[in-house]
Amino acid sequence: MHKLLEIQLKKCFGKEWGNSSTDPQFQKFLNLINESYQDFDDHSAILHRFLEVNSKELTEAIKEIKKGHDLLHSVTESIHDLIFYKDLNFKYIGCNQSCAKFFDKSEAEFLGKDDFELFPMEYALGFRQRDTLIFSKVESTTNEEWVKNSKGDDVLLLTTKHPLFNSRGELMGLVGIARDITKEYWLEQEIKEQQAILTQQSRLAALGEMIGNIAHQWRQPINSLGLIIQDLNEAYRFGELNQSYIETVSSKAMEQIHYMSNTIDDFRNFFNPDKDKKMFSLNKSIENTKNILKQGIRNSSIECEILIPKDIFIYGYKNEFSQVIFNLLSNARDAIMSNKPKIPKIKIHVKNKKNSAEISVSDNGGGIPPDILPSIFDPYFTTKPEGKGTGIGLYMAKKIIENHMDGLLLVHNTKDGVCFTIVLPIEKKSAS
Repeated sequence: MHKLLEIQLKKCFGKEWGNSSTDPQFQKFLNLINESYQDFDDHSAILHRFLEVNSKELTEAIKEIKKGHDLLHSVTESIHDLIFYKDLNFKYIGCNQSCAKFFDKSEAEFLGKDDFELFPMEYALGFRQRDTLIFSKVESTTNEEWVKNSKGDDVLLLTTKHPLFNSRGELMGLVGIARDITKEYWLEQEIKEQQAILTQQSRLAALGEMIGNIAHQWRQPINSLGLIIQDLNEAYRFGELNQSYIETVSSKAMEQIHYMSNTIDDFRNFFNPDKDKKMFSLNKSIENTKNILKQGIRNSSIECEILIPKDIFIYGYKNEFSQVIFNLLSNARDAIMSNKPKIPKIKIHVKNKKNSAEISVSDNGGGIPPDILPSIFDPYFTTKPEGKGTGIGLYMAKKIIENHMDGLLLVHNTKDGVCFTIVLPIEKKSAS
């Protein structure tokens, strides 16, 4: 550094000179001043005089600059996230200690180097690609990237990069902030695995329910087929077999067989998982689900009232929605069978609101005790006797409606039972 300039700067900084002069960023600042000073070396005496005359103003200006630098340094060092800065040549012009420590380097090792000089090729290529995108589009980006830390552990970083501008609004580089989200990632994976297990358990529980309903649905047609076969034997013994009789008996038998075949199709379609959202009719979905349960409902002498003033089409997962309705109807039937009201009844009412459909499923099965009502959507919570319920049906129903179909599933007690209300958005999509 030019001697006259160094003397004057020492006067300005006083005791701070010795402590600050070793700071890499401060040194860069001094070098810029020195370069400007050297450009006018032939007039150094004049500049020296100017510095002496304006010593107070210069001192205050430099102190303010240093104060700002110190404040920025304190802020970045107090943050545990990784913070770094790059210029337009992709070279690092600074980073905080968290960033340097994460990669087992010093802050000084980052200065003036680019990613290819600091990191393995696979990391550097990804960093450079995203930096280039920021400089070309002049907009922020956020992405997740797996890297290895100083211990060799795989770490998932959520990195956000923003373009940096000078006081004249000119692009001068970028600033990046990276956060370690590895724990959150693995926690999310664990939750997904648990969710998958609960979904499978829910389907298995529903499958057991379905098998019982198939038995109810098939009992009558099997009895009818048995009677038809017995009647054939009797007709043969008494010589009543003729073309007309055979055609009549065959027609009755085929009618029962078609009914049983359609029942299997209904159950099979119910368990086919939906891969994509699509438009479906609420009316048909509710009717089909009711038909699956109709024999069990009929055997319990339960009246099931469905009121849908006008068919409504919903954009979502048809089979998952049917699973929810199936669960609510099954619970309503079980509550009625347990409490045995004089006139057992289940009501399904659908209302077309301005931007949503409201589906309510209510019964007169006695309701749910108020102290446990807030817990009924918790996993493995059940009001049924041990061995009669899994406690995951309502939990999955709420997940399906609220997480998969962007709706709401609510519950409240009525005068003589309970009412579940599903609210689903009606999207402006073609019913075709």
